[in-house]
Amino acid sequence: MLSVVAFITPKSEFYAECKQKAEGILTATREEAGCLRFELYENQAKDQLILVENWVDQAALEEHYAQPYITPIFEFYKTALAQEPEIHKMTNVEG
Repeated sequence: MLSVVAFITPKSEFYAECKQKAEGILTATREEAGCLRFELYENQAKDQLILVENWVDQAALEEHYAQPYITPIFEFYKTALAQEPEIHKMTNVEG
C-alpha cells in the first residue's frame, strides 16, 4: 500500500475555487479501483488544503493522475497555487 499526503497552498484569491475543484473529484476518485482512501482537509487558517490518500500501489496512483477529471485541476494549479504542492509518499514500516 502507498500512502500520500499532499499539501496544496493556493494563492488567497484562488482558495475557494481550489477547494471546490478538490471537492469535485472526491467521489470519482474514491470509486477508482486502486483507491483505498481519499480525504480532503483544510488547515484552521483556511489557507492550505491537505489530501490524505491511500492507494493499492504506485501504479494505482499513476492511473489516478491519468484520469480525465485530474488533468484540468493540474492545469488550474499552474496559475492558482502560491507554491508547488508538497507531496509526501509513504509506506507503513509495520508492513
